[in-house]
Amino acid sequence: MSLLAVSPAPVRSTPLPVTLAAMRRSTRAVLRSPTLLVAPVAQSLFFLLIYSGQLSAVGSGYLAGGSFISFLLPLILLTGVATGAGAAGTLVLQDVTSGYLDRLGLAHGTATPFLIGAVFAALVAVAIQLLVTVAGAALIGYRPESWAGVTAMLLLMLTLGLGIALGSIAVAIRTASASSTHLVTLAVFGLSFFTGVFAPVDELAGWMRAIATVNPLTYIVDAARQLESGAALSAAPIASAALVTLTLAGIAACALALNHVRRNR
Repeated sequence: MSLLAVSPAPVRSTPLPVTLAAMRRSTRAVLRSPTLLVAPVAQSLFFLLIYSGQLSAVGSGYLAGGSFISFLLPLILLTGVATGAGAAGTLVLQDVTSGYLDRLGLAHGTATPFLIGAVFAALVAVAIQLLVTVAGAALIGYRPESWAGVTAMLLLMLTLGLGIALGSIAVAIRTASASSTHLVTLAVFGLSFFTGVFAPVDELAGWMRAIATVNPLTYIVDAARQLESGAALSAAPIASAALVTLTLAGIAACALALNHVRRNR
């Protein structure tokens, strides 16, 4: 009988060794999978090279002497995070469809450590991807205003990755469907292009500017740009609210998905 089909066990603390073992297991799975690690890195570097190579001269005309690579980099990082963080949902989906998550939960009384392990592994993959992308940008001319600003930008992107990872896990548990799980990544990836991708929002056409203005990812990208450049953090309040909302919604969605499966199996 599936663990999720029986009545919930009494609440008890999650043993740290089990959580650490789940983290190691999921991290090994990500690091050994080209689809989950290499593909997102290659995607980020590809977009970085193509966009900077074709649009740098054009971008310098409306950035008032600013570096187009610096302007472009946060958007490239965000699209990479959207892809990389989805690894958490992929890992959990594999365990859900094989029944392995049920068996692990039955053995340990809860499945929570294994969900934490998937989130941790996805964030490790995202961190590697972010560092490799920044290194690639440096090779083609990226020179940050300060490395402290770059660090803050990367932490912002990791926080976004946490919310995406939680959302992908919730969909994986709720639907047990690969196509549905991948929709989380696709939605974030698609929305990222309705921001100030190649130009500031004020320079966009009317309809695109209207969409970008209500798109929360616009403020995350702008906050990343401001952190990287040392500019005033005018976008930070909305960006912070969006990230907190996404993370809390992801946690709630995971809990609701687990409860739904328990009630319907």
